[in-house]
Amino acid sequence: MRMDTGCATDPGMIRETNQDRVLIAPGVLVVADGMGGHAGGELAAETAVEEIRHFPRLRDADDLVDAIRSANRAVLDAADRTGMSSMGTTVVAALLRPDRRSVTIANVGDSRAYYFHAGELDQITRDHSLVEDLLRAGKISEDEARDHPHKNVVTRVLGIGEDPDVDIFELAVRHQDLFLLASDGLFNEVAHSEIVAVLSDAEDLDLTAHELVRAANRNGGNDNISVVLARVLDDAPEVAPPQSASSIAQSSEPTVEPIDVGVGAALEPGSGKGTDRLDLEDAIVDESPPQDTSDGDVTEQATEELPMVGLPPVRRSSRLRAVVFAFCVLALLALGAGGLVAYGRNAWFIQPSANEVVIYRGRPGGVLFIEPQAVEPTGINVNDLNPASRNDVDDQPVFGSLADARAFVDQLELSTVRTSE
Repeated sequence: MRMDTGCATDPGMIRETNQDRVLIAPGVLVVADGMGGHAGGELAAETAVEEIRHFPRLRDADDLVDAIRSANRAVLDAADRTGMSSMGTTVVAALLRPDRRSVTIANVGDSRAYYFHAGELDQITRDHSLVEDLLRAGKISEDEARDHPHKNVVTRVLGIGEDPDVDIFELAVRHQDLFLLASDGLFNEVAHSEIVAVLSDAEDLDLTAHELVRAANRNGGNDNISVVLARVLDDAPEVAPPQSASSIAQSSEPTVEPIDVGVGAALEPGSGKGTDRLDLEDAIVDESPPQDTSDGDVTEQATEELPMVGLPPVRRSSRLRAVVFAFCVLALLALGAGGLVAYGRNAWFIQPSANEVVIYRGRPGGVLFIEPQAVEPTGINVNDLNPASRNDVDDQPVFGSLADARAFVDQLELSTVRTSE
């Protein structure tokens, strides 16, 4: 079993730089969407991808979780080393499992994985975002979610704390199944039906990936856009279809401790030729014998054949499930609070105060209990600005770094010079 792959990544129509990073390597695919200003976002995403790229073993779901947590520690170390404490990155990854004829999907943040088969596109992953939490709790509708003012607030991300929870999904696959990994720059701009239309004609996966990027740019291109596509090429294609990805995503909470039922195998490289592609040494063959994973209410798993349905999480005792559930709720609340704090503080904006242009840290109007703070008066009187510049200040522009805010102020100073002349 092999994969044909393709990818494309683009800054979009608004952003000056591309803070997304993608990885296509033998048997593993990754999309990372960096955040925390131009330099911070790029460094966080690059660090995460490089750490996964060089992780010594990518054999199974446990290895993939370990690689992502190792990437998280690498991002934290990079933040300490550079002083860019506000940087972070999402990550979504797919690992081909030839020994089980399956694909393992892992995600942290709001970059997504989709499954496409027979004209139907199912979202596999769940966004770790404030809007997704509100939507799943029934507090807002899907229409409200699309235009929600805080739709970019993530509740889980690499670079915020130690050992983040990693969602894991395993899907049995068959010949010609297609997987899509993407940053939010794609699905925030391109409707579900439009993605389906493009994938329905997918032959050359690089061309298809670039077509999805062009569609996002045509619809606004308000963010960086990254797309990775992978098509399963099964040497023994006559197998039953996998369980619907949509039913997997809507089922009980994903697990970070999936059942291990087989021996790992070296993964063959795909044949796609996408942009921004990184190479990975061949995955290490696991020579260890299969392990018995049965423990009470888990039935014995066959190691010779993969059940052709989406693989469920391990189920242990009801008491353990209750403890794990309570822990997950507390962790989600803590991560949600951390995400809100990061969102509320990691921004700078311009606003007049007593006719003087002032740089503030935070968000205009504040976010919940996080109030903006004046950090740098500029000495510029708004009455000295030309009408266009004054309107710009009145719009309270928001920036990802203090340096960007200062650069904006420099332009304002030029406009006051031209006005006085």
